[in-house]
Amino acid sequence: MRALWLVLTLVPLARATDPPEVSIRSGAYSPHPPTIAAQSNLVESAVTVYDSKGQPTGGFTVADFVLSDNGKPQPVTVFSELHGGGAPASAAKAGDRGSPPPQPHSVALFFDDLHLPSATLVKVREAAAKLIAAGLPPGERIGIFTDSGAVTVDFTNDTAALLAALPRVRSQEDPGNRGMTVCPVLTPYTAYVIAENLDPAVKQAAVYEAMGCDHLKYEEVFGMVEDLAHSVWENSRHRSTTTLDVLKIVVSHLGKQNGDRILILMSAGFIDDDRMSAEKTALIDDAVRRHVVIHALGTGGMGFSFPQMILLNAMADASAGTGGRLIHNNNDLAGALEDLASAPTVSYLLGFQADDPDGKYHALKVSLAGRNGFRVESRPGYIAATPPRENGAAQQRIDTLVSSHTLLQDVPATVRVIPAALATGGYTVKVIVDIDARRIRFASRGKLHLQQLTFVTAIRNGRGDFVTGKQAIMDLRVKSATMTHMQATGIHAVETFSLPKGSYTVREVVREMVQDHMAATDTPLEMP
Repeated sequence: MRALWLVLTLVPLARATDPPEVSIRSGAYSPHPPTIAAQSNLVESAVTVYDSKGQPTGGFTVADFVLSDNGKPQPVTVFSELHGGGAPASAAKAGDRGSPPPQPHSVALFFDDLHLPSATLVKVREAAAKLIAAGLPPGERIGIFTDSGAVTVDFTNDTAALLAALPRVRSQEDPGNRGMTVCPVLTPYTAYVIAENLDPAVKQAAVYEAMGCDHLKYEEVFGMVEDLAHSVWENSRHRSTTTLDVLKIVVSHLGKQNGDRILILMSAGFIDDDRMSAEKTALIDDAVRRHVVIHALGTGGMGFSFPQMILLNAMADASAGTGGRLIHNNNDLAGALEDLASAPTVSYLLGFQADDPDGKYHALKVSLAGRNGFRVESRPGYIAATPPRENGAAQQRIDTLVSSHTLLQDVPATVRVIPAALATGGYTVKVIVDIDARRIRFASRGKLHLQQLTFVTAIRNGRGDFVTGKQAIMDLRVKSATMTHMQATGIHAVETFSLPKGSYTVREVVREMVQDHMAATDTPLEMP
Protein backbone atom coordinates (compact mmCIF):
# COMPACT_ATOMS: atom_id res chain seq x y z
CA MET A 1 0.00 0.00 0.00
CA ARG A 2 1.40 3.37 -0.94
CA ALA A 3 -1.23 6.00 -0.07
CA LEU A 4 -4.17 5.79 2.25
CA TRP A 5 -5.43 9.32 2.62
CA LEU A 6 -6.06 12.18 0.31
CA VAL A 7 -7.72 15.52 0.84
CA LEU A 8 -8.49 17.82 -2.06
CA THR A 9 -8.83 21.55 -1.75
CA LEU A 10 -9.45 23.64 -4.83
CA VAL A 11 -8.81 27.32 -4.31
CA PRO A 12 -9.53 29.77 -7.12
CA LEU A 13 -7.33 32.66 -6.11
CA ALA A 14 -9.72 35.41 -7.00
CA ARG A 15 -11.11 37.80 -4.47
CA ALA A 16 -13.76 36.34 -2.20
CA THR A 17 -16.71 35.19 -4.30
CA ASP A 18 -20.25 34.31 -3.46
CA PRO A 19 -20.97 30.56 -3.59
CA PRO A 20 -22.89 30.81 -6.90
CA GLU A 21 -19.75 32.05 -8.68
CA VAL A 22 -17.63 28.97 -7.94
CA SER A 23 -18.80 25.45 -7.08
CA ILE A 24 -16.64 22.36 -6.70
CA ARG A 25 -17.49 18.66 -6.89
CA SER A 26 -14.79 16.17 -5.96
CA GLY A 27 -14.23 12.52 -5.19
CA ALA A 28 -11.77 9.65 -5.38
CA TYR A 29 -10.47 8.70 -8.85
CA SER A 30 -9.50 5.28 -10.14
CA PRO A 31 -8.65 4.26 -13.71
CA HIS A 32 -11.57 1.83 -13.78
CA PRO A 33 -14.39 3.26 -11.63
CA PRO A 34 -16.50 0.51 -10.02
CA THR A 35 -19.83 1.43 -11.61
CA ILE A 36 -22.45 -0.71 -13.26
CA ALA A 37 -21.52 -1.09 -16.92
CA ALA A 38 -24.08 0.44 -19.22
CA GLN A 39 -23.91 -2.48 -21.64
CA SER A 40 -24.61 -5.13 -18.99
CA ASN A 41 -26.12 -3.27 -15.99
CA LEU A 42 -25.02 -6.12 -13.72
CA VAL A 43 -25.93 -5.53 -10.07
CA GLU A 44 -24.28 -7.81 -7.52
CA SER A 45 -24.81 -8.20 -3.80
CA ALA A 46 -23.21 -10.31 -1.11
CA VAL A 47 -25.92 -12.04 0.93
CA THR A 48 -25.62 -13.70 4.35
CA VAL A 49 -28.31 -15.94 5.85
CA TYR A 50 -28.43 -16.28 9.63
CA ASP A 51 -30.24 -19.04 11.52
CA SER A 52 -32.32 -18.61 14.67
CA LYS A 53 -29.12 -18.57 16.77
CA GLY A 54 -27.59 -15.76 14.71
CA GLN A 55 -25.04 -18.00 12.98
CA PRO A 56 -24.30 -17.82 9.22
CA THR A 57 -25.76 -20.83 7.51
CA GLY A 58 -25.60 -22.35 4.03
CA GLY A 59 -26.97 -25.13 1.90
CA PHE A 60 -29.37 -22.95 -0.10
CA THR A 61 -29.83 -22.93 -3.86
CA VAL A 62 -30.70 -20.12 -6.26
CA ALA A 63 -34.34 -21.26 -6.18
CA ASP A 64 -34.50 -20.44 -2.45
CA PHE A 65 -33.88 -16.72 -2.96
CA VAL A 66 -36.30 -13.99 -4.01
CA LEU A 67 -34.66 -10.75 -5.19
CA SER A 68 -36.57 -7.56 -5.96
CA ASP A 69 -35.52 -4.18 -7.38
CA ASN A 70 -37.81 -1.35 -6.24
CA GLY A 71 -40.39 -4.00 -5.39
CA LYS A 72 -40.17 -5.71 -8.80
CA PRO A 73 -38.99 -9.37 -8.70
CA GLN A 74 -35.82 -9.99 -10.71
CA PRO A 75 -34.43 -13.27 -12.10
CA VAL A 76 -31.10 -14.12 -10.46
CA THR A 77 -28.47 -14.49 -13.20
CA VAL A 78 -25.39 -14.74 -10.97
CA PHE A 79 -25.27 -17.14 -8.02
CA SER A 80 -22.43 -18.55 -5.92
CA GLU A 81 -22.12 -19.99 -2.45
CA LEU A 82 -18.98 -18.50 -0.91
CA HIS A 83 -16.88 -20.06 1.82
CA GLY A 84 -14.19 -18.33 3.85
CA GLY A 85 -13.50 -14.76 2.79
CA GLY A 86 -15.35 -14.93 -0.50
CA ALA A 87 -13.93 -17.90 -2.40
CA PRO A 88 -16.50 -20.01 -4.27
CA ALA A 89 -17.08 -23.37 -2.65
CA SER A 90 -15.25 -26.28 -4.29
CA ALA A 91 -15.19 -29.95 -3.48
CA ALA A 92 -11.97 -31.64 -2.43
CA LYS A 93 -10.39 -33.91 -5.03
CA ALA A 94 -10.59 -37.63 -4.50
CA GLY A 95 -7.33 -39.09 -3.21
CA ASP A 96 -6.20 -35.92 -1.37
CA ARG A 97 -4.08 -36.81 1.63
CA GLY A 98 -3.31 -35.05 4.84
CA SER A 99 -4.50 -31.64 6.01
CA PRO A 100 -4.82 -28.88 3.43
CA PRO A 101 -2.17 -26.17 3.62
CA PRO A 102 -3.12 -22.97 5.48
CA GLN A 103 -5.11 -20.61 3.29
CA PRO A 104 -3.92 -17.00 2.91
CA HIS A 105 -5.92 -14.68 5.13
CA SER A 106 -5.56 -10.87 5.05
CA VAL A 107 -7.23 -8.63 7.62
CA ALA A 108 -7.29 -4.84 7.29
CA LEU A 109 -7.78 -3.13 10.65
CA PHE A 110 -9.27 0.25 9.72
CA PHE A 111 -9.24 2.80 12.55
CA ASP A 112 -11.64 5.64 11.78
CA ASP A 113 -9.46 8.16 13.60
CA LEU A 114 -11.43 11.07 12.08
CA HIS A 115 -14.49 10.09 14.14
CA LEU A 116 -13.16 8.07 17.11
CA PRO A 117 -12.83 10.13 20.34
CA SER A 118 -9.50 9.80 22.14
CA ALA A 119 -10.82 7.80 25.11
CA THR A 120 -12.62 5.34 22.84
CA LEU A 121 -9.66 5.00 20.51
CA VAL A 122 -7.47 3.93 23.43
CA LYS A 123 -9.87 1.05 24.13
CA VAL A 124 -10.00 0.08 20.46
CA ARG A 125 -6.18 0.06 20.30
CA GLU A 126 -6.07 -2.20 23.36
CA ALA A 127 -8.51 -4.61 21.71
CA ALA A 128 -6.41 -4.66 18.53
CA ALA A 129 -3.23 -5.22 20.57
CA LYS A 130 -4.83 -8.20 22.30
CA LEU A 131 -5.81 -9.68 18.93
CA ILE A 132 -2.30 -9.25 17.49
CA ALA A 133 -0.41 -10.33 20.62
CA ALA A 134 -2.31 -13.62 20.67
CA GLY A 135 -0.36 -14.56 17.55
CA LEU A 136 -1.30 -14.82 13.90
CA PRO A 137 -2.37 -18.21 12.52
CA PRO A 138 -0.26 -19.58 9.64
CA GLY A 139 -0.99 -17.74 6.42
CA GLU A 140 -2.60 -14.73 8.11
CA ARG A 141 -1.41 -11.16 7.61
CA ILE A 142 -2.75 -7.97 9.19
CA GLY A 143 -2.54 -4.39 7.99
CA ILE A 144 -3.24 -1.21 9.95
CA PHE A 145 -4.90 1.72 8.19
CA THR A 146 -6.38 5.07 9.21
CA ASP A 147 -8.51 7.50 7.27
CA SER A 148 -6.33 10.42 8.34
CA GLY A 149 -3.29 8.67 6.86
CA ALA A 150 -1.28 9.32 10.02
CA VAL A 151 -0.47 5.60 10.47
CA THR A 152 -0.18 2.90 7.81
CA VAL A 153 1.28 -0.59 8.15
CA ASP A 154 0.97 -2.75 5.05
CA PHE A 155 -0.11 -6.37 5.38
CA THR A 156 2.46 -8.33 7.35
CA ASN A 157 2.81 -11.23 9.80
CA ASP A 158 5.36 -9.24 11.84
CA THR A 159 3.47 -8.88 15.12
CA ALA A 160 6.23 -6.72 16.63
CA ALA A 161 5.88 -4.15 13.84
CA LEU A 162 2.09 -4.14 14.19
CA LEU A 163 2.20 -3.71 17.97
CA ALA A 164 4.78 -0.94 17.67
CA ALA A 165 2.52 1.01 15.29
CA LEU A 166 -0.64 0.87 17.40
CA PRO A 167 0.36 3.59 19.94
CA ARG A 168 0.80 6.00 17.03
CA VAL A 169 -2.87 5.63 16.07
CA ARG A 170 -4.44 8.68 17.69
CA SER A 171 -7.70 10.53 17.42
CA GLN A 172 -7.93 13.17 14.70
CA GLU A 173 -11.54 13.92 15.65
CA ASP A 174 -12.89 17.38 14.94
CA PRO A 175 -13.54 19.21 18.25
CA GLY A 176 -16.94 20.07 16.77
CA ASN A 177 -17.95 16.42 17.18
CA ARG A 178 -18.09 17.08 20.91
CA GLY A 179 -20.29 20.11 20.46
CA MET A 180 -17.55 22.70 20.92
CA THR A 181 -19.19 25.27 18.66
CA VAL A 182 -20.43 28.75 19.36
CA CYS A 183 -23.76 29.25 21.07
CA PRO A 184 -25.92 27.35 20.32
CA VAL A 185 -23.88 24.19 20.81
CA LEU A 186 -24.30 22.02 17.71
CA THR A 187 -22.84 18.57 17.18
CA PRO A 188 -22.67 17.09 13.67
CA TYR A 189 -25.83 15.13 14.46
CA THR A 190 -27.88 18.13 15.63
CA ALA A 191 -26.51 20.21 12.74
CA TYR A 192 -27.52 17.48 10.28
CA VAL A 193 -31.03 17.24 11.74
CA ILE A 194 -31.48 21.02 11.51
CA ALA A 195 -29.94 21.41 8.05
CA GLU A 196 -32.06 18.57 6.62
CA ASN A 197 -35.25 19.65 8.47
CA LEU A 198 -35.65 16.23 10.09
CA ASP A 199 -36.96 17.35 13.49
CA PRO A 200 -38.41 20.86 14.09
CA ALA A 201 -38.08 20.37 17.86
CA VAL A 202 -34.27 20.15 17.58
CA LYS A 203 -34.16 23.42 15.63
CA GLN A 204 -36.49 25.11 18.13
CA ALA A 205 -34.28 24.03 21.04
CA ALA A 206 -31.20 25.47 19.33
CA VAL A 207 -33.01 28.76 18.60
CA TYR A 208 -34.10 29.12 22.22
CA GLU A 209 -30.55 28.35 23.40
CA ALA A 210 -29.18 31.08 21.14
CA MET A 211 -31.80 33.54 22.40
CA GLY A 212 -30.73 32.86 25.98
CA CYS A 213 -27.06 33.36 25.17
CA ASP A 214 -27.29 36.77 23.52
CA HIS A 215 -30.71 38.01 24.67
CA LEU A 216 -31.83 38.34 21.06
CA LYS A 217 -35.29 38.02 19.58
CA TYR A 218 -36.58 34.84 17.94
CA GLU A 219 -36.56 36.25 14.43
CA GLU A 220 -33.02 37.56 14.90
CA VAL A 221 -31.49 34.16 15.67
CA PHE A 222 -33.65 31.81 13.59
CA GLY A 223 -31.68 32.38 10.38
CA MET A 224 -28.39 32.43 12.27
CA VAL A 225 -29.06 28.96 13.69
CA GLU A 226 -29.87 27.61 10.23
CA ASP A 227 -26.67 29.10 8.78
CA LEU A 228 -24.58 27.68 11.62
CA ALA A 229 -26.18 24.24 11.21
CA HIS A 230 -25.39 24.18 7.49
CA SER A 231 -21.79 25.21 8.18
CA VAL A 232 -21.23 22.54 10.87
CA TRP A 233 -22.91 19.85 8.79
CA GLU A 234 -20.92 20.63 5.62
CA ASN A 235 -17.68 20.37 7.61
CA SER A 236 -18.78 17.05 9.08
CA ARG A 237 -19.97 15.83 5.67
CA HIS A 238 -16.51 16.48 4.21
CA ARG A 239 -14.96 14.23 6.86
CA SER A 240 -17.55 11.51 6.19
CA THR A 241 -16.79 11.68 2.46
CA THR A 242 -13.08 11.38 3.24
CA THR A 243 -13.74 8.23 5.27
CA LEU A 244 -15.67 6.64 2.38
CA ASP A 245 -12.96 7.65 -0.11
CA VAL A 246 -10.16 6.14 1.97
CA LEU A 247 -12.17 2.99 2.66
CA LYS A 248 -12.46 2.52 -1.09
CA ILE A 249 -8.67 2.88 -1.47
CA VAL A 250 -8.04 0.28 1.25
CA VAL A 251 -10.60 -2.08 -0.31
CA SER A 252 -8.80 -1.76 -3.64
CA HIS A 253 -5.48 -2.65 -2.03
CA LEU A 254 -6.95 -5.48 0.04
CA GLY A 255 -8.59 -6.87 -3.09
CA LYS A 256 -5.14 -7.54 -4.55
CA GLN A 257 -4.21 -9.88 -1.68
CA ASN A 258 -4.55 -13.66 -1.95
CA GLY A 259 -7.09 -15.78 -0.10
CA ASP A 260 -9.64 -14.48 2.41
CA ARG A 261 -9.97 -10.70 2.50
CA ILE A 262 -11.54 -9.01 5.50
CA LEU A 263 -11.75 -5.33 6.38
CA ILE A 264 -12.80 -4.38 9.91
CA LEU A 265 -14.05 -0.81 10.19
CA MET A 266 -13.78 0.41 13.78
CA SER A 267 -15.68 3.64 14.23
CA ALA A 268 -17.92 5.64 16.53
CA GLY A 269 -20.03 6.19 13.40
CA PHE A 270 -20.40 8.98 10.90
CA ILE A 271 -23.37 10.55 9.16
CA ASP A 272 -24.02 9.98 5.48
CA ASP A 273 -26.79 11.56 3.41
CA ASP A 274 -28.35 11.12 -0.03
CA ARG A 275 -25.51 13.05 -1.66
CA MET A 276 -23.09 10.35 -0.50
CA SER A 277 -25.14 7.49 -1.98
CA ALA A 278 -22.90 7.29 -5.05
CA GLU A 279 -19.75 7.00 -2.92
CA LYS A 280 -21.33 4.32 -0.74
CA THR A 281 -22.60 2.39 -3.77
CA ALA A 282 -19.13 2.51 -5.36
CA LEU A 283 -17.55 1.22 -2.14
CA ILE A 284 -19.94 -1.73 -1.88
CA ASP A 285 -19.66 -2.54 -5.61
CA ASP A 286 -15.87 -2.54 -5.45
CA ALA A 287 -15.76 -4.69 -2.30
CA VAL A 288 -18.18 -7.26 -3.74
CA ARG A 289 -16.26 -7.54 -7.01
CA ARG A 290 -12.94 -7.89 -5.19
CA HIS A 291 -14.39 -10.46 -2.75
CA VAL A 292 -13.71 -8.21 0.23
CA VAL A 293 -15.91 -8.67 3.29
CA ILE A 294 -16.43 -5.50 5.33
CA HIS A 295 -17.18 -5.99 9.02
CA ALA A 296 -18.05 -3.00 11.17
CA LEU A 297 -17.45 -2.54 14.89
CA GLY A 298 -19.47 0.30 16.40
CA THR A 299 -17.75 1.67 19.47
CA GLY A 300 -20.67 3.58 21.00
CA GLY A 301 -21.00 1.16 23.92
CA MET A 302 -24.23 -0.18 25.39
CA GLY A 303 -27.58 1.30 24.43
CA PHE A 304 -29.05 2.11 21.05
CA SER A 305 -30.80 5.36 20.21
CA PHE A 306 -32.04 7.09 17.09
CA PRO A 307 -28.88 9.26 16.84
CA GLN A 308 -26.75 6.10 17.04
CA MET A 309 -28.84 4.54 14.28
CA ILE A 310 -28.12 7.54 12.05
CA LEU A 311 -24.40 7.39 12.86
CA LEU A 312 -24.20 3.65 12.13
CA ASN A 313 -26.22 3.74 8.90
CA ALA A 314 -23.26 3.79 6.48
CA MET A 315 -21.45 1.08 8.47
CA ALA A 316 -24.56 -1.11 8.48
CA ASP A 317 -25.01 -0.73 4.71
CA ALA A 318 -21.36 -1.52 3.94
CA SER A 319 -21.32 -4.63 6.12
CA ALA A 320 -24.70 -5.97 4.97
CA GLY A 321 -23.88 -5.31 1.31
CA THR A 322 -20.58 -7.23 1.38
CA GLY A 323 -21.60 -10.24 3.45
CA GLY A 324 -20.13 -8.85 6.66
CA ARG A 325 -21.53 -8.09 10.09
CA LEU A 326 -22.10 -5.00 12.21
CA ILE A 327 -21.43 -5.42 15.92
CA HIS A 328 -22.56 -2.61 18.20
CA ASN A 329 -24.18 -2.25 21.62
CA ASN A 330 -21.24 -4.25 22.97
CA ASN A 331 -18.61 -3.30 25.51
CA ASP A 332 -16.41 -6.35 24.80
CA LEU A 333 -14.40 -4.78 21.99
CA ALA A 334 -11.62 -7.38 22.19
CA GLY A 335 -14.05 -10.28 21.90
CA ALA A 336 -15.93 -8.62 19.06
CA LEU A 337 -12.72 -7.89 17.18
CA GLU A 338 -11.50 -11.46 17.55
CA ASP A 339 -14.85 -12.72 16.27
CA LEU A 340 -14.85 -10.43 13.23
CA ALA A 341 -11.24 -11.23 12.29
CA SER A 342 -12.23 -14.82 11.52
CA ALA A 343 -13.28 -15.58 7.97
CA PRO A 344 -17.08 -15.91 7.59
CA THR A 345 -18.12 -19.53 7.26
CA VAL A 346 -20.55 -19.11 4.37
CA SER A 347 -22.26 -16.39 2.35
CA TYR A 348 -23.73 -15.96 -1.13
CA LEU A 349 -23.20 -13.82 -4.19
CA LEU A 350 -26.37 -12.87 -6.08
CA GLY A 351 -26.57 -10.79 -9.25
CA PHE A 352 -29.14 -9.69 -11.81
CA GLN A 353 -29.38 -7.55 -14.93
CA ALA A 354 -30.93 -4.16 -14.12
CA ASP A 355 -33.36 -3.05 -16.82
CA ASP A 356 -33.80 0.57 -15.79
CA PRO A 357 -30.48 2.51 -15.80
CA ASP A 358 -32.13 5.77 -14.77
CA GLY A 359 -29.37 7.21 -12.58
CA LYS A 360 -31.59 6.95 -9.49
CA TYR A 361 -31.34 5.07 -6.22
CA HIS A 362 -33.00 1.63 -6.34
CA ALA A 363 -34.05 -0.28 -3.22
CA LEU A 364 -33.00 -3.94 -3.16
CA LYS A 365 -34.55 -6.70 -1.09
CA VAL A 366 -33.44 -10.33 -0.80
CA SER A 367 -35.52 -12.90 1.05
CA LEU A 368 -35.98 -16.66 1.30
CA ALA A 369 -39.03 -18.17 -0.38
CA GLY A 370 -41.13 -20.16 2.09
CA ARG A 371 -38.35 -20.50 4.65
CA ASN A 372 -39.09 -19.25 8.16
CA GLY A 373 -36.71 -18.74 11.06
CA PHE A 374 -33.89 -17.20 9.00
CA ARG A 375 -32.63 -13.63 8.74
CA VAL A 376 -31.24 -12.41 5.42
CA GLU A 377 -28.80 -9.50 5.18
CA SER A 378 -27.83 -7.87 1.87
CA ARG A 379 -27.10 -4.45 0.44
CA PRO A 380 -30.09 -2.10 0.81
CA GLY A 381 -29.84 -0.58 -2.66
CA TYR A 382 -27.71 0.79 -5.48
CA ILE A 383 -27.55 3.65 -7.96
CA ALA A 384 -28.37 2.56 -11.51
CA ALA A 385 -25.74 4.16 -13.75
CA THR A 386 -27.17 5.87 -16.81
CA PRO A 387 -25.71 5.24 -20.29
CA PRO A 388 -22.80 7.55 -21.10
CA ARG A 389 -23.79 10.75 -22.88
CA GLU A 390 -21.73 13.67 -24.14
CA ASN A 391 -20.11 14.14 -20.73
CA GLY A 392 -19.39 10.41 -20.62
CA ALA A 393 -17.42 10.72 -23.86
CA ALA A 394 -15.36 13.53 -22.32
CA GLN A 395 -14.71 11.37 -19.25
CA GLN A 396 -13.54 8.52 -21.46
CA ARG A 397 -11.04 10.87 -23.12
CA ILE A 398 -9.84 12.00 -19.70
CA ASP A 399 -9.45 8.39 -18.50
CA THR A 400 -7.54 7.46 -21.66
CA LEU A 401 -5.18 10.40 -21.24
CA VAL A 402 -4.63 9.64 -17.55
CA SER A 403 -3.64 6.05 -18.39
CA SER A 404 -1.25 7.08 -21.19
CA HIS A 405 2.15 8.78 -21.18
CA THR A 406 1.13 11.46 -23.68
CA LEU A 407 2.14 15.02 -22.75
CA LEU A 408 -0.17 17.88 -23.77
CA GLN A 409 -0.12 21.64 -23.21
CA ASP A 410 -3.39 22.72 -24.84
CA VAL A 411 -4.45 24.19 -21.49
CA PRO A 412 -2.02 26.72 -19.92
CA ALA A 413 -1.47 24.68 -16.76
CA THR A 414 1.72 24.43 -14.68
CA VAL A 415 2.15 21.71 -12.05
CA ARG A 416 4.21 21.99 -8.89
CA VAL A 417 4.77 19.02 -6.53
CA ILE A 418 5.95 19.89 -3.02
CA PRO A 419 6.70 17.14 -0.45
CA ALA A 420 7.10 17.76 3.29
CA ALA A 421 8.23 15.19 5.87
CA LEU A 422 5.87 14.34 8.74
CA ALA A 423 7.01 13.84 12.31
CA THR A 424 4.97 10.62 12.44
CA GLY A 425 6.72 9.26 9.34
CA GLY A 426 5.88 9.52 5.68
CA TYR A 427 5.27 12.70 3.75
CA THR A 428 2.59 15.24 2.98
CA VAL A 429 2.62 16.03 -0.73
CA LYS A 430 1.00 19.11 -2.21
CA VAL A 431 0.18 19.08 -5.91
CA ILE A 432 -0.44 22.65 -7.08
CA VAL A 433 -1.90 23.36 -10.50
CA ASP A 434 -1.59 26.96 -11.76
CA ILE A 435 -3.79 28.00 -14.71
CA ASP A 436 -3.32 31.22 -16.67
CA ALA A 437 -6.91 32.52 -16.86
CA ARG A 438 -5.91 35.00 -19.60
CA ARG A 439 -5.23 32.15 -22.02
CA ILE A 440 -8.43 30.12 -21.68
CA ARG A 441 -11.74 31.08 -23.24
CA PHE A 442 -14.87 31.70 -21.18
CA ALA A 443 -18.42 31.53 -22.52
CA SER A 444 -20.75 34.43 -21.73
CA ARG A 445 -24.27 34.43 -20.40
CA GLY A 446 -25.54 37.89 -19.60
CA LYS A 447 -23.05 39.42 -17.19
CA LEU A 448 -21.52 36.08 -16.21
CA HIS A 449 -18.39 34.38 -17.60
CA LEU A 450 -18.76 30.57 -17.72
CA GLN A 451 -16.18 27.80 -17.71
CA GLN A 452 -15.77 24.31 -16.29
CA LEU A 453 -12.38 22.89 -15.31
CA THR A 454 -11.75 19.22 -14.58
CA PHE A 455 -8.68 18.22 -12.56
CA VAL A 456 -7.46 14.61 -12.28
CA THR A 457 -4.39 13.70 -10.26
CA ALA A 458 -3.18 10.10 -10.48
CA ILE A 459 -0.15 8.91 -8.51
CA ARG A 460 1.81 5.84 -9.62
CA ASN A 461 4.65 4.09 -7.88
CA GLY A 462 8.09 3.31 -9.30
CA ARG A 463 6.75 0.20 -11.07
CA GLY A 464 4.07 2.25 -12.82
CA ASP A 465 1.20 0.81 -10.74
CA PHE A 466 -1.69 3.14 -9.92
CA VAL A 467 -1.59 4.08 -6.23
CA THR A 468 -4.35 6.61 -5.70
CA GLY A 469 -6.02 9.57 -7.30
CA LYS A 470 -8.59 12.31 -7.05
CA GLN A 471 -10.88 14.02 -9.54
CA ALA A 472 -12.62 17.36 -9.09
CA ILE A 473 -14.78 19.56 -11.27
CA MET A 474 -14.76 23.33 -10.79
CA ASP A 475 -17.75 25.18 -12.22
CA LEU A 476 -17.09 28.90 -12.75
CA ARG A 477 -19.93 31.40 -13.21
CA VAL A 478 -18.04 34.56 -12.34
CA LYS A 479 -18.88 38.23 -12.58
CA SER A 480 -16.74 40.72 -14.49
CA ALA A 481 -14.89 41.98 -11.42
CA THR A 482 -13.95 38.45 -10.38
CA MET A 483 -12.97 37.63 -13.95
CA THR A 484 -10.59 40.59 -14.06
CA HIS A 485 -8.98 39.53 -10.79
CA MET A 486 -8.57 35.90 -11.92
CA GLN A 487 -6.90 37.04 -15.13
CA ALA A 488 -4.42 38.99 -13.02
CA THR A 489 -3.72 36.31 -10.40
CA GLY A 490 -4.64 33.04 -12.10
CA ILE A 491 -6.60 30.01 -10.95
CA HIS A 492 -4.84 27.64 -8.57
CA ALA A 493 -5.79 24.11 -7.50
CA VAL A 494 -4.13 22.57 -4.45
CA GLU A 495 -4.37 18.83 -3.83
CA THR A 496 -2.91 17.31 -0.65
CA PHE A 497 -1.91 13.65 -0.31
CA SER A 498 -0.29 11.64 2.48
CA LEU A 499 2.34 9.19 1.14
CA PRO A 500 5.05 6.96 2.61
CA LYS A 501 8.58 7.27 1.30
CA GLY A 502 9.26 5.96 -2.18
CA SER A 503 9.47 6.84 -5.85
CA TYR A 504 6.38 8.12 -7.62
CA THR A 505 5.13 9.82 -10.75
CA VAL A 506 2.39 12.43 -10.41
CA ARG A 507 0.17 12.39 -13.49
CA GLU A 508 -1.98 15.53 -13.84
CA VAL A 509 -4.71 15.93 -16.45
CA VAL A 510 -6.66 19.17 -16.82
CA ARG A 511 -9.61 19.74 -19.16
CA GLU A 512 -11.41 23.00 -19.91
CA MET A 513 -14.92 22.59 -21.30
CA VAL A 514 -15.52 25.64 -23.54
CA GLN A 515 -13.02 24.63 -26.24
CA ASP A 516 -12.58 21.05 -24.96
CA HIS A 517 -8.82 21.50 -24.60
CA MET A 518 -6.70 19.33 -22.33
CA ALA A 519 -3.30 19.30 -20.67
CA ALA A 520 -1.33 16.33 -19.35
CA THR A 521 1.94 16.30 -17.43
CA ASP A 522 4.15 13.80 -15.58
CA THR A 523 6.15 14.97 -12.58
CA PRO A 524 8.68 12.61 -10.91
CA LEU A 525 8.66 12.52 -7.12
CA GLU A 526 11.42 11.03 -4.97
CA MET A 527 11.00 10.76 -1.19
CA PRO A 528 13.93 8.86 0.36
